[in-house]
Amino acid sequence: MALTILGLSGALSHDPSAALYIDGKLIAAAEEERFVRDKHAKNRMPYESAKFCLEQAGIKPSDVDVVAIPFAPISLFGKARWHYAKRYWYAPDRALDALLMGNRRYKRYRNKIVWCLEQLGFDPKKIKIEPVEHHLA
Repeated sequence: MALTILGLSGALSHDPSAALYIDGKLIAAAEEERFVRDKHAKNRMPYESAKFCLEQAGIKPSDVDVVAIPFAPISLFGKARWHYAKRYWYAPDRALDALLMGNRRYKRYRNKIVWCLEQLGFDPKKIKIEPVEHHLA
């Protein structure tokens, strides 16, 4: 059976996009701005681009095995969390935010993706959402 992966990106920032892979082969990819005619489509969900990818492949949401998202929870003791805190040495409030709120952002991002998937017809209880490095998604 073929492994079908839908990658979704940019839901909390800019350039939301989607890409669909079946058994490691790129089937379709698109940026949201192409459909909504808004450069960078800032703060939009990759809804239309994901819909396009599914239509191009001729598959239903239930055929997707994994949804890859470009955001992962970071351990409080992980290097990345402290890297961001040090980066904001000049603004202690931002440093504390980087330390204490990183996983809160992940949860908010994941919830937005789940909402988008529901709009596309996915069953959020059945779909596996896998956080990956952002360029990979």
